[in-house]
Amino acid sequence: MRDIVQRSKDLKLVFSVDNVQKQPAFLCHCCGCCCDIMEGINRHGYPNAIVSSSLMPRVVMEDCNGCQKCGRACHVSAITMIPDPMQAGTKRMFKPVINEEQCIGCGVCGLVCDPDAIKMVKRPQHVIHPETTFERVILQCLERGTLQNQLFDEPDRVSHKVMRGIVGGVAKGAAEMVRT
Repeated sequence: MRDIVQRSKDLKLVFSVDNVQKQPAFLCHCCGCCCDIMEGINRHGYPNAIVSSSLMPRVVMEDCNGCQKCGRACHVSAITMIPDPMQAGTKRMFKPVINEEQCIGCGVCGLVCDPDAIKMVKRPQHVIHPETTFERVILQCLERGTLQNQLFDEPDRVSHKVMRGIVGGVAKGAAEMVRT
């Protein structure tokens, strides 16, 4: 098992486990070009496709040489390299900017950073890891407003269509009340 994990690390793959506390259902070694979940984040802009880690990369700008390796290595395109006018005339022409909503906290950017300018730190907001896969699915459905699709999952039945509409409307109204 350690050999597999080390090989994933060497290949700069995202090591992803079903982010639950008990009995994880899957273990993946993902890249941005082949993984459907990563592709969903990249292509469709849905950053909540997975429960992110409790970590977030932070760039120590004094140590960054602007090599752009971190931006190229990020499997979810969360790092953008922008021109750094403050460094005109120096080696560092670009600086990394991390989209914290898009970042899943995998740490691949830190692995490729030669000057070790990227440090993984705890996220400011606490990530609550569901206890089971069932709880994860339900929480994701509540977050996305799609719980009715799990409860009434036969699209051809009229009763399921009606109930999906009713439950979806009630859930949407409740979510709006909570926000205000």
